[in-house]
Amino acid sequence: MTRRLLIIEDTPTIARVQKHIAQKVGYEADIASSLAEAKELISQHSYFCAVVDFILPDAPTGEAVPCTIAADIPTIVMTGNLDETTRNIVEKHPIIDYITKENKQAYQYLEKQLTRLPRNEQIQVLVVDDSASTRHYICSLLTRHKYQVLEAEDGVQALKVLAENPTISVIITDNEMPNMNGDELCVEIRRLYSNDEKAIIGISALDTLHLSTRFLKSGADDYLRKPFNSEEFYCRLSQNVDMLENIKTIRLQANTDYLTKLPNRRYFFGEANSHLKAAKLANNQVSLGMIDVDHFKAINDKYGHDAGDEVLKGLAQCMQTYFKGNLVGRFGGEEFAVYFADQDAEKAYQRLEKFRLFVQKHSTEFSKDKVAFTLSIGFHCGPVYSLDELIKQADLKLYQAKESGRNKLIS
Repeated sequence: MTRRLLIIEDTPTIARVQKHIAQKVGYEADIASSLAEAKELISQHSYFCAVVDFILPDAPTGEAVPCTIAADIPTIVMTGNLDETTRNIVEKHPIIDYITKENKQAYQYLEKQLTRLPRNEQIQVLVVDDSASTRHYICSLLTRHKYQVLEAEDGVQALKVLAENPTISVIITDNEMPNMNGDELCVEIRRLYSNDEKAIIGISALDTLHLSTRFLKSGADDYLRKPFNSEEFYCRLSQNVDMLENIKTIRLQANTDYLTKLPNRRYFFGEANSHLKAAKLANNQVSLGMIDVDHFKAINDKYGHDAGDEVLKGLAQCMQTYFKGNLVGRFGGEEFAVYFADQDAEKAYQRLEKFRLFVQKHSTEFSKDKVAFTLSIGFHCGPVYSLDELIKQADLKLYQAKESGRNKLIS
């Protein structure tokens, strides 16, 4: 879905830069050079957010800001300078942020904010406070930035909400609450989730010595003292969400094959070994298929390495769809593996055979050069609860498939 952005800016060069930034991060952008034009556009379209110049020819004292706010459009204000009078006017309104145009980082910061807003729609934040008015205030700040918001009155209820909503990313918790204090809640959350999985921001109205230290030592990632400045609140929150996103990206890169985007050998071994331990205790059947592209060197020699990469990427996409629910990985080169957990060996064998036949028939659809290719597959099933042994046995069968003419499945 393309999100629509309203730019209200009377300087054409600045408006063009803002539009370029918006389009770069995926928005469709409309430009209004006056408040009158903005009102006309607002009457015609629904906007995801707006970037508003504070001073316009027909709105010299920020009148465009309440206009977009009244239309329920999340608003970022840009201004030439931010003196005390301007700041007071801007901060009266529930805006997303304000940016000074004179700042050298202004447009980089604008890009970052426009990128964050759609992302925030997917992020769940849990607000924990026994004060209904404080919860309402914090929730309103979060909603303004398009976060998904959940609430809890105390630590006990917060743990229940977390159990029911494991995709919560950030917990913002007061300290002084009945049943369970905020620092005690931090300890319980960290018993279940690491800092890489969930961020915790502690808040408190008390000026107690070392309270911030107690929060941090209990597992919190950050601390704010009430009453806090909304600007600081957003900065701290964004930093913690960015941290989680960066960790997620690093983990994904570490576990994903760069070319095919399938799990790599390292991730495959970790996941399969974890499952094999449980399978051994439950005496469940497991099996493994080793898959190799036939004559892959000849494909590279004839069509070029780019075409060979296209073949591997197309095959990987097909495997992700065809073996959905099973662990699939690229071991390197043209070699792939499929681990079948808790599945009847005969059904797993038939699944691989149908896949081989499908590729034989449709392989030309996997790449723009319409390269035709086939697969050789080796299959082995338990009772074997060592991944190394499973791979060894499946590799032996794969070798037999290749030596006996290729384009076949041997078990």
